[in-house]
Amino acid sequence: MIDTEGLKQKYSPDGSSLRILQLKMLEEVRILDKICKENGLTYYLSSGTALGAVRHQGFIPWDDDMDIALPEKDYCKLVSILRHYKSEKYVLHDCCSDFNYISGFPKFREKEGALLGSFPARGKLYKYQGAGVDIFCVSRNSFLRAFVCAKMRVALLHYMFKIRNDTVRKVVTKVQWLVYQCLVPLTWPLNVFRKKGELHYGLGQGYAKHFMWEQEVFPVTETLFESQLFPVPNNADAYLTHVYGNWRQVPDEQQIAETVHNRELIDPT
Repeated sequence: MIDTEGLKQKYSPDGSSLRILQLKMLEEVRILDKICKENGLTYYLSSGTALGAVRHQGFIPWDDDMDIALPEKDYCKLVSILRHYKSEKYVLHDCCSDFNYISGFPKFREKEGALLGSFPARGKLYKYQGAGVDIFCVSRNSFLRAFVCAKMRVALLHYMFKIRNDTVRKVVTKVQWLVYQCLVPLTWPLNVFRKKGELHYGLGQGYAKHFMWEQEVFPVTETLFESQLFPVPNNADAYLTHVYGNWRQVPDEQQIAETVHNRELIDPT
């Protein structure tokens, strides 16, 4: 039996910086949930967020991240909607709204905020730095194609933050994005290695080893997450086993420290 309440008290008690961050992300997912339902879009809690939903009925107590995923068609529709979303508080953070944001997946995030010290150096250049939710696409591609595209994106864009001059960095980044977009279609033949029903995150979004089977994800079902029903893969056990192996086992403290993006949230010293 997992002592979820004890873990919450240890890592994310009420009023702690981590719990405040989690509640901000939860509010963002509520907004995304409403938008998806209003527009007939399918999405689900993915990765560690899905694990938290099933194992802890909410956030993994030490988690400082939140992920959702959508089928490719619905993903494109949601991104289009969010690019025109009118809000003084929230923004779709991607390469269109901020050229310094070179991640392969967008975030729906607060405009105001500050990244903590252990966050990757390139994050200090971001136009928007508030709490955010990662939005992933799931597409019918082979592992090899997903892997090659992820490596290409990193090779072309990962070190752009090291260019100190803003104008030069902006020009070079835009050229590199164009080069990447021209190369992606050339990888299509790699889908000959795709297995029937195999899904991966969208090309260039990374995490190529994170694979799913269509029949284990769709149609999505619902489970409680922080006392509210949210969609998750219909066979969450099989999905989580593919991604994490023995996902029921709570990691030790060292493993936990290695999984968080902002170590200051669980270790203020």
